Amino acid sequence: MDIRWLAVILGMLFLAQCGGKMPSTLGVSDGKLAPCPKSPNCVSSQSDDPAHRVEPLVFEGSATDARKILVDVIDSMKRTRLVTVTDDYIHAECTSRIFRFVDDVEFLIDEEKKLIHVRSASRKGRSDMGVNRKRVEEIRIAFEESLEKNPDVSGRPEKIIKSEEEWREILDPDVYHVTREKGTERPFTGEYWDNKEAGIYVCAVCGLPLFSSETKFESGTGWPSYWQPIDENHIKEERDTSFGMVRTEVLCYRCDSHLGHVFNDGPPPTGLRYCINSLALTFVPEDGE
Repeated sequence: MDIRWLAVILGMLFLAQCGGKMPSTLGVSDGKLAPCPKSPNCVSSQSDDPAHRVEPLVFEGSATDARKILVDVIDSMKRTRLVTVTDDYIHAECTSRIFRFVDDVEFLIDEEKKLIHVRSASRKGRSDMGVNRKRVEEIRIAFEESLEKNPDVSGRPEKIIKSEEEWREILDPDVYHVTREKGTERPFTGEYWDNKEAGIYVCAVCGLPLFSSETKFESGTGWPSYWQPIDENHIKEERDTSFGMVRTEVLCYRCDSHLGHVFNDGPPPTGLRYCINSLALTFVPEDGE
């Protein structure tokens, strides 16, 4: 076999194994995160070993608000995926850019002491403490900045976190394709593009109110279009560079479902056009019928 082909095959096998299985030690036991192993690829604010120890995050106010801000920070990080979010525990997966190594980052919220303990560990020992320590510090800086900018996050809905397998079991295949795989329905084929009834449009996945018929307008595009969401806390926007274009993607804040895109060619008073897939919405008539 040609040595170049052998190198390609070995590289593919290597990359396929980079993620590794999720460690069984994750989670909380006796009020603590799992201890760091002896290998130098873990840092923790609850470690007794100075070589592995990092400082916990500190917050004021309610633990609920602190958790929402921390979830927002993690959710905004590149190559990072929220896996579990409960009242006092958060688990996220961070994937490296090139070799797709996966690190597990966990947070345990201590409401009484106003602390958030953190643990960052690499699967199969592929990263070192420097990588994990740097990640914790990046999260700490972003968290502290967000605390200063957004002291009140009470208007944000609680996140709904499920695996893609769970979403696939729950959702209709067409809805799953649009909302979880970022698909797009063909223009003038959706249920609501020409709907003129009074009411509200909620997320088809989690039911969060998103848009009102009062801000819906005829855009001529063949997709439901709105010049404003019901509540800016109910959606989030991300930069989308797919298909060789630069656009602004619109997602449901609560369940991270893809809704569509927003453009700067809408009518007054906002000048915005939220171009949304009908399959991402469920219409609730004003009369409730």
